[in-house]
Amino acid sequence: MSTSAPALSHSLDLLHDTYNYNHWIFSLIRPYLGTRVVEIGSGPGNLTQFMLNVDELVCVEPEAEYSNRLSAMAVSHRNMTVKACCLDDVLGQSENYKGRFDSVVCLNVLEHIEDHTAAMMTMQSLLRVGGRIILFVPAVQFAYGSMDNALNHFRRYSKRDVKALCGNIGGRLVKCRYVNLLGLIGWWWCGRVRKDALIVPEKARVMDRLVPFVSALERIVPIPIGQSILAVIQMQ
Repeated sequence: MSTSAPALSHSLDLLHDTYNYNHWIFSLIRPYLGTRVVEIGSGPGNLTQFMLNVDELVCVEPEAEYSNRLSAMAVSHRNMTVKACCLDDVLGQSENYKGRFDSVVCLNVLEHIEDHTAAMMTMQSLLRVGGRIILFVPAVQFAYGSMDNALNHFRRYSKRDVKALCGNIGGRLVKCRYVNLLGLIGWWWCGRVRKDALIVPEKARVMDRLVPFVSALERIVPIPIGQSILAVIQMQ
């Protein structure tokens, strides 16, 4: 995956300032992390900042701008290693990573990879027996619009798609749930109706302010559809 698309760089940098949203996503994945973690496509460290207390954190980020930021962060965190490469090259750089980790975290990255099954197989090779792939992917194909296109998304996902991916790599689906119904409505409106190419900063900030209420509601009331899918796949 490359973040060379201006819309993607804009999106990552904008999300760097949406603390409530980032922390919400972290709170959803935290129970599944374990102590040795690989984060695929760390970007500027939007979620990385919350995972710095694990025993070992490997951040995989091919874009020099972001890998340099992460390397600066790693100076004061000895448990953190930055790999300035693509997912396909991780094992080539560090063979001792094979079968080492408790979890591989892949948040809003898989949709940028055309051969997502091959990517999942590579993630699987990094995990110990019983390790977990933690996915956070955009959901609902009918919401695919101008913003997805600008962000170089190959697809949006359904639960059925995630289950098929899980089966393709021989994993066990531990969790699969929709997240952020309000965000889906906004994404559909901006990308399908308004045909926006970029996330509007003011709208992102409004959403960030609403996150405490949205997340609290979704803890109580299961939602039938959402902007994203959170999936946890455990390897046998």
